[in-house]
Order: sequence, then structure tokens, then C-alpha cells
Amino acid sequence: MPVIEKAELEGFVGDVFRSAGYASEEAGLISRLMVAANLCGHDSHGVRQIPTYLKRIGEKQIVPNAPITVLRESPTTVLLDANRALGHVAAARALEMGVAKAREVKVSVAAVRNLNHIGRVGAYPEMAAEQGMICLAFVQGHIRSVAPFGGLDKKLATNPFSAAFPNPGGAPILLDFASSVVAANKIHQAYDRGVETGEGWIMDERGNPVRDPALFVEGKAAMLPLGGGRGHKGYALSVVTDIIAGVLSGAGAAHTEREIANNSTLLITLDPEAFLPRKEYERQVGELVDYLRATATRPGDPPVMIPGEFEENHRREREAHGIPIEEPVWNHIQEAVAELQVALPVPRSA
Repeated sequence: MPVIEKAELEGFVGDVFRSAGYASEEAGLISRLMVAANLCGHDSHGVRQIPTYLKRIGEKQIVPNAPITVLRESPTTVLLDANRALGHVAAARALEMGVAKAREVKVSVAAVRNLNHIGRVGAYPEMAAEQGMICLAFVQGHIRSVAPFGGLDKKLATNPFSAAFPNPGGAPILLDFASSVVAANKIHQAYDRGVETGEGWIMDERGNPVRDPALFVEGKAAMLPLGGGRGHKGYALSVVTDIIAGVLSGAGAAHTEREIANNSTLLITLDPEAFLPRKEYERQVGELVDYLRATATRPGDPPVMIPGEFEENHRREREAHGIPIEEPVWNHIQEAVAELQVALPVPRSA
């Protein structure tokens, strides 16, 4: 498979979106966020989305350089309308405004609606944590693909949640997961690879567990809520996220019909210094990390990881050795950009 250097891949993705009509600044932001998803090991949310985004641009579901307008604002809150912007741009703008408000008044809530797919949700709280802030993100998905716990019908989206915390000892402490067993793009990734899904990811229309990703891609299977036999927990988290990100943003709850693919997002940002001195926060978080790392494990097992360490380990590895792109994904990308006349990046290896 092609292995491409980070800088090469970012330059290519930026060129793709500039050729698709984006201004240079927005294209650069989209490129950095998409490649960052691959860089930290979440290939399902990275450059494999290029064909989908270009298709949606052609269908006017995504509008390059769309104005992001303020609908309501207070010293602690802001509600934005993204006017069909790609989610990366709109979510980054909401985060920027949320962090600025939290610097002034210690806590903020920023919501944005009418935006398309935002990519890796964890990227946005992670950016806040790198600026010394704690951030929680709730995202309402746009495709009904998940059955409520105990049901058969696809009623909810994957509705992911993320949170990040400044870590004085390294990369932010980060959690980022769907309220379904996995993100839907993980199933599409399995389909591209020609492999089965994980056990307990999807069920057919009669409620039987299945592992053929084609059934999901063809709309003949539903995803299950996070938790397996305890899926009531993932289901409840999904409902909460639907209200927080969907209802509060003005996009509506899961039953609301929409014209566009919409990743309505709500970000809560707070400054730890609202509650204790920064040095005290850093001391306690540092001690917690050390405490967890000291956990005994079974002989031969790896040490306990801190949330976010998976991403940081991949980031170091791929920055040093390049980003692998699976052959089917690379082929789809080349087909999608053929008419844009952009230069393809030169792989380190194939």
C-alpha cells in the first residue's frame, strides 16, 4: 500500500479542496484536520472521506467558503449557523469562539448547526486542551443507522462524544467514541477491506447478529448501541447527545427530517483555573497519570494506557515513518480527484 509523508499528504489534500473551490486558508484547515485523523490512527475519518466530500460538494450539500453566521450570542454562549459548510471549518470556528469566551469568563458553550461531517470528533477538544482548556464535544450524526436498545428499527445516528483534558506530562488526556458500538465509518472501512465486521457490531432486519459489512452498506442491517448486552448505556448516551447537540443547536432531534448531512455540534469549554490554581490542577492530573501507569498487568501484557495514548503513539510512528493508505482507499481517491487535475503525492513506498 502507498505510504505517504505527512507534509506530502497535507499538500495534496489542500490542493484538492482548493481545486474544489475553497479559499486557501479553509483548504489548509481541512487538510490539516483530515490528515491528522490518519496520523493518529483513525484512518476511517481521514483522507478516505475525500470522495464523499467531493460528491457532496457537487450535490450542493457542502458549500465551499460558506459564511458561518452568529444567530445568538451572550458572554458565555454562542449559536452558529454554518450554512452548509464542511464540518471541519464550522466546528473549528465554534471551538475558536468557545475558547476565547472561556478565557474571558472561564466557561463557555458553543453550538453550531447546518454543518456537514466534522471528521474525527476528538480533534476539537484536543485543540482546546492544547491551549490549556478542558473541552467536551457532543455531536449529532445525520444518518439513522443505530437501533435503540431492544429495538430493530434504525432510529438514531452514531452520536459521538469526546472530551479532552490538559496533561502536564504530554499529549492531552482524550476520550472519543460513538454511542454505537463503533463509528459507522469503521464498518465502511471493513467493507473496503473485504473483511467481516467485529462481533456484535450489526444485526439484520430480524435482529440476528451478522458480520457482513455489505448488509450495512446496502441498508439491510442496523448498528447496535455501545455496550453489547449492556447497550442501554450507549442508547441513553445517544439520546442525551441527540438532545444536547441536536435540539439545543436548533437542528432538531433524531426524528427531524433534514435536507443535508448534518453533524450538529455543541462544545462545552472551561478553564480549570475557575476552580483551582493551574499548578494544582497539573499536580493532581500528573499524579493520576502516574497512579494509573503503575497498575499491575498479567505477565506478557502491555502496560495500562492513558486515554489518548493510542492516538499519540500512532502520531509518533506515522510522523517518523509515513502514513499508510490502503489500496482500495487510494484508488477511490485517485478516481475522485481525476477531474481536478491536482498532482498526486509521491509515496515513500508502495
